[in-house]
Amino acid sequence: MRNTLSGCTAFKSLLIRFFLPILLAFPVAFLILISGEFPAYAATVGTFFFAFGTGEISAIIVGSALGLNPFIPALLVAFIESDMSLFIAWNFDYLKKIPKIGKYIAKYEEKGAEVIKSRKSLENLGFFFIFSAMFVPLHGTGAITMTLVGRILALGEKRTWLAVTLGSLVRSLLVASLIFIGVSFL
Repeated sequence: MRNTLSGCTAFKSLLIRFFLPILLAFPVAFLILISGEFPAYAATVGTFFFAFGTGEISAIIVGSALGLNPFIPALLVAFIESDMSLFIAWNFDYLKKIPKIGKYIAKYEEKGAEVIKSRKSLENLGFFFIFSAMFVPLHGTGAITMTLVGRILALGEKRTWLAVTLGSLVRSLLVASLIFIGVSFL
């Protein structure tokens, strides 16, 4: 009886971890659909996903150019990146089950955990690295990549997600502030 209950609880946890990040996007999508600015929001989200290189910054610029207050696309971009990071952080362990490459991911995560356990200060350094990489918009430093790096560095789900979310939020709000100041001077 106990194994059945623990198996049921594990299955519920699996479902929550898989579907909750997806379900969090529905209220945001609904608000976008009922807003009078749907084309601007659609262009912002489309630019975020399909612009090569710095889609995050380009999305904020596009949304602002189409008449949105720059802070709205900035918060939308930060939300999307946070949501993607949550999904990857929670479901990272399934990557280790992929044939052929899963064993390498597990090996690197184990080595990362050993190094961080040997020096506790490296855990804070890893958090700062993930935050900084998200803050500085370089090619390849998006939410998905940095969440994978954080998990491989054995920062854990919460710390990795927090570093990615805070880095994305600070970067997005900084870009929005610069756009707002620039538009104000014109």
